[in-house]
Amino acid sequence: MTNKKRKAVFLDRDGTIIEDSGYVADPAKVRLLPGAAQAIRKINDAGLFAVIVSNQSGIARGIFSQEDLAKVHSRMEQLLKEGDAHIDAEYYCPFLEGPDAKNSTYRKPSDLRKPKPGMLLQAASEHDIDLAHSWMIGDAARDVEAGARAGCRTILLNAGSEGASVGIASETLIAVDLADAIELILEQAPQVEDSAPKQKEPPIKSKVSAESNQDADSVLLLCEIRDQLDRANRRDRQHDFSILRLFGSLLQMFAIVAALWGLLALTGEVDDKATPRLVLACFFQIASLSAFAFDRFR
Repeated sequence: MTNKKRKAVFLDRDGTIIEDSGYVADPAKVRLLPGAAQAIRKINDAGLFAVIVSNQSGIARGIFSQEDLAKVHSRMEQLLKEGDAHIDAEYYCPFLEGPDAKNSTYRKPSDLRKPKPGMLLQAASEHDIDLAHSWMIGDAARDVEAGARAGCRTILLNAGSEGASVGIASETLIAVDLADAIELILEQAPQVEDSAPKQKEPPIKSKVSAESNQDADSVLLLCEIRDQLDRANRRDRQHDFSILRLFGSLLQMFAIVAALWGLLALTGEVDDKATPRLVLACFFQIASLSAFAFDRFR
């Protein structure tokens, strides 16, 4: 019997299709990455099903609402349409575990959240997708892991030359950007039919061979570290200015001045004024540390 299931390309959103500027809540800040619309148009022209699977913990964190997210996606779809491209289906996970989830409605673990494969499995069920002949593309290790666990072939973006040299040992392909990734898929399209498994496999199966498990794990770990550092840097840039940090810095200066003032009193003939000055320095120092702590954990 002819296999009439759809073949899909699953796509991460931030850092893959649009610029990753942190938690995007404003549609006006949506920017397509260079070549993204053209790459997705090639997916459409090839008859492949284009599906976005994206972690959106900003909802659980209370940064934006589902309505805000819908507006962001609407803007992204509009920009893609201007490039004669379209997305066939969109899935996102709003859930997050732990204290960072300020919205209690979404504070819970979820099989939808990458690196778990829930979103891909749900899409496959709802749209009759052949996972074994589909692809997952993303710029983070969690994207690759989710795709592999769902049984897809995987492509990692922006790994750099070192990541590429290590990644050759695994079945995860390396691409510079989305356009490059789609070219890899189209180049290998004739091989996809031949690569169908001869016997039925479990629906969740890693595509990394046993011989390359160690190398693949190393790639995923390094890429996850890189991804976390990149996100931390973006958050730092977004919060470069902070009233609390400014206040804390001023208090730190007062503490230093008061301490020096107290030390001068100790070295003088009369030291009865040294104690209150040093106490004042300690007060300013504690207040400064408190301001920094509030800024860090707010």
